[in-house]
Amino acid sequence: MLEKFEIYIIILILVFLFYVVISLGAGVFSKKEKKPEVKKYLRSVNILLIFIVIVGTVLMLFL
Repeated sequence: MLEKFEIYIIILILVFLFYVVISLGAGVFSKKEKKPEVKKYLRSVNILLIFIVIVGTVLMLFL
């Protein structure tokens, strides 16, 4: 069975991989100009990922 810290590390790795995949799909790493809709979408995704990390941190510390 995995310990709390190991589960937290796995959550962080999955969040990072999710960020990379979404960013590649949205063209963040390309040189072209990004549309405002894409920028808004990426900002929303970043907020969601930060929220997931914060919730994971709180759960790890208090459970």
